Formats: sequence, structure tokens, C-alpha cells
Amino acid sequence: MGFTLRQLEVFLAVAEGLHFGRAAERLHISQPTVSQEIARLERAVGVELFDRRRRAVGLTSAGEVMAAESARLLAQAESLLARVRLHEEARMGTARIVASPSVMNRLLPAVVSRAERELPALETAEVSVDTGRVSSTLAAEFADIGLGRFLDEVPGYRRETIADEPVRVALGRGHSLAGRDAVRLNELRDLPLLLWPREQHPRYHDHVLGLCSERGVEPPVLVSPPRIVGSRLYLLSQNRAFSLVPRSMTGHLTEEVVTVRLTGRATLPLEMQWRLDDDRPRLAALRELIREEAAALQDG
Repeated sequence: MGFTLRQLEVFLAVAEGLHFGRAAERLHISQPTVSQEIARLERAVGVELFDRRRRAVGLTSAGEVMAAESARLLAQAESLLARVRLHEEARMGTARIVASPSVMNRLLPAVVSRAERELPALETAEVSVDTGRVSSTLAAEFADIGLGRFLDEVPGYRRETIADEPVRVALGRGHSLAGRDAVRLNELRDLPLLLWPREQHPRYHDHVLGLCSERGVEPPVLVSPPRIVGSRLYLLSQNRAFSLVPRSMTGHLTEEVVTVRLTGRATLPLEMQWRLDDDRPRLAALRELIREEAAALQDG
């Protein structure tokens, strides 16, 4: 082939910033080393990749093609390494599951308990992350299976909805509606909604506000930390706010907070995500077990 992946990495660093010095800083190597690697790459391909006739560095037409193809080739190389590493002996018998807070309450304990009995050769490890961080953690190869809501599209990964979990209203135990079998959102129009900031997870945030809008309610929003069960939970117990939570949060807030069924159909999707090329049999068995347990969230 005549050139190396490392030379492509150096070339892309220069091509993206159009500056040899900044590329050297980014790669933690010297600027002369960057220049040498680019020169070797140009000799290998037989064309100039950078226009050096002007003061500012620019890509030649060949360099523009090289940049696009190099990015694609390096991504394929990363995918190849990730797929091979799935078969490391240490990973063949281990499943790392990354999950958002509400999944840690009910689904994941049920999954781990069943896996211990039915998949004894598989060791599970759980990674808890804030809302909106499941897909990025999974894509960074810190986990094998992701569980959460409104997960992101990630190249090379499959995303599957495994349950549509009913939404419940979280209220202080002393609220006048707390003892009801079901409540309508317009009965809470005088209370603000406790919800984490939109930048934490835009699609999830917009879905919750959309449930309110569909019912003719546009409550003011009180910004919460990433986890509703965090330091702002007292606002619920003191009847100063309400929140909309998945049913699996029931019993996992505080004794001063209860959840009540919401009138009319309202659900939150629960999704599972994993590498498309992860064909380890034990992981396939675990994913099927997760599907079965998730069905209980929807039907139970």
C-alpha cells in the first residue's frame, strides 16, 4: 500500500485545521514530525495534497479527495479493531450494561437477577449514567448494551424499542390529588413541572412537554439536576411542583412522594442499543432476557 494509518491520522489532523503547528499539538508530536509524515504520504501516493504556494495552508483537489477517503478508512479501521476486541477472552464472558437512572430502579435489577440464574457463565457489570448519556457511553466502547430512552443514532449500532412504559404523575404525598386513582394534567395547571434542563436530553425533554401540550397545559418548568431524584426532590414532597416519570420510578423516589396514573394514554419509550456486529451467543441470550423483562414494564 505504501502508506500507514498513522500517516493518514497526521494528514487528517492537518487537513481539518489547515495548520501544521496545531496538528502537532493535537497529536502530541513535533511539527517537524508532522511535516515528515506528510512528505512520506505524498511520496507514497504520488501527488501533492497541500497547496503550499500561498501563506495559508490549503488542500489541493487531490488532498480533498484524500481527506474524505482517509476519514472513511480510519473509521473502518476503528470498527475492525472494536469488532476484534469483542472476542478478547476477558470480554467473551462479560456483559457491561450502561443504563439511565430509571432503568436502574426496576428493569436492571430484574435482568441481573435472572441472568445470575439462567446465564451463570455470563458476568454482568452495570454502569449508571445521567439521562442522555447512554449512547455516547456505549459508542465509546465503555459498555456492550445500552438501556435508556430516546437513544441516539450511532453508526454501527442497532437501536430497538423494547417497551412503551406508562407515564405517571409524581406528587407530594400531602397533595390533594395524591390519593386519586388517576389525575388529569389540567388539574395541575397551577403547579410548575420539575424537569431537567433541555440540553441534558432535548428529545426526551420535548416529549415530556409535548405530553403536557397535548392536554392543553403549558406549565412553567423548574430546572432540576440531571436526575429528578436529586437535590430538587423536596419541591415535590412540599407540593411546590409535580413531575412526569416512567412507572418504574414508583417506589423509588421518597416516602413523601407518590406517583398517580395519568388520565389518557401517555408513554415513554424504553430502548436497547448494541453493536450490530456483536454476535457473541451469551450477549444475544442476555438481550432476549432483557426484552422479556422489559415487557413486564409495559404490561405489568
